[in-house]
Amino acid sequence: MIAPLVKKEILSNLLSYKFIVVFLMTILLTALSMGIMYRDFDARYADYMLIRPGAGDLIALTPPNPFSVLARGLDESIGRSYEINFHNIVVRSGQKSNNLIFRFFPTPDLLYTVQVVLSLAALLFGFDQVCREREQGTLKLLLSHSVSRGELLLSKWVGNFLTLVLPFLTVFLLALLLLQLDPRFSLSWEGWLRLGLMLFLFLLYVALFLSLGILVSTLAKRAATSLVILLFLWAALVFLLPNLTTLAARQMVEVPSVRGLSEKRQQIWTREILLGIREFDPKAGQQGAASSWRRHFDVVNHEQDAMEEEYRHRFGRLVSVAKSLNRLSPVASFVYGVNAVAGTGIEEESRYKEEVLRYKNRVYKGLMDKSMLGKEASFSAFHYRYRSLGETFREGLWFDLFWLALFTVLFVVASAVAFLRYDVR
Repeated sequence: MIAPLVKKEILSNLLSYKFIVVFLMTILLTALSMGIMYRDFDARYADYMLIRPGAGDLIALTPPNPFSVLARGLDESIGRSYEINFHNIVVRSGQKSNNLIFRFFPTPDLLYTVQVVLSLAALLFGFDQVCREREQGTLKLLLSHSVSRGELLLSKWVGNFLTLVLPFLTVFLLALLLLQLDPRFSLSWEGWLRLGLMLFLFLLYVALFLSLGILVSTLAKRAATSLVILLFLWAALVFLLPNLTTLAARQMVEVPSVRGLSEKRQQIWTREILLGIREFDPKAGQQGAASSWRRHFDVVNHEQDAMEEEYRHRFGRLVSVAKSLNRLSPVASFVYGVNAVAGTGIEEESRYKEEVLRYKNRVYKGLMDKSMLGKEASFSAFHYRYRSLGETFREGLWFDLFWLALFTVLFVVASAVAFLRYDVR
């Protein structure tokens, strides 16, 4: 009995004005998003090819992530160029986007399109599924036949979900086929797993908001009331709550400014240089002078690394508190989860900077041995390995998946309970 009801829902949606609007909007924005982000990736990759280090260049740099076309996240920050010298790391712009849109507006990647547009479209499909039919009198008529309330609600959910995701899936898969023509997007088996998991997160997110829309529709008596409530909830979950909780986290955890850290690094360097000049003894000979300067450079390196470690510890604490508070909204779990799978999240950036710091310390030791002790030093090129999917799961992705699924199931169960008690008169 469910199949005919699902077919009825799909046909009813296909003939409605909101389907035409959502269909055109989904196809246009998805295609536009993929096109813009592909051009951005292409420009950043061209920058990488121009500035990538040659043999013997002490530069930490990694190519742009192909998954940034779908979820850009912090990929531009990860793609910065880190020039290594014997006492410091000089940060260059690296692969910087030339698109002015990104400087004034949120990045229009597929993640943002789904997060904002498809969530709103899901609410527009779900807000009147029950209360509108009650107002028109068709709900009482449907239930007068041999159709249970559970079957009717399930058919509405399935029919509307299929109507929502089929246009999106069509454009998404077509865009992926076109991207496969570019050899830079050749994926390993794990890459395809990541892509499938990202698609699953997209669909789960749409299901979440559709379930919320149907839930409010079963609680409201009028479609207009349901729409107003859902628009408020959408704005709160997508924009208001994540931003307010981030501000609250910044008040709870104090992190030193980047400018202050830079000034402290310069103070440490100046102090040790002056001490080295003051302690210089011409009678000590070349070996004694080298040993003295090596001691001062070791102090600079050690204190700057300790300062960097303290900063990363505080910043990590801020990120942890902010993410915990952000997850009061399931939208935050969706964003964190997709970026983690894509390898463009904040944990990936933090891990990348740790690798750069370790590379700097290897370079420092080699340079000191070469300049002070006359030893030959050879430096391997910097190479960064992204976290595996298993590591990503263990480091928090499982919770974001669970949290999204939990909210979706709660909304579905709550709507079923509310509909069983719903007065159809």
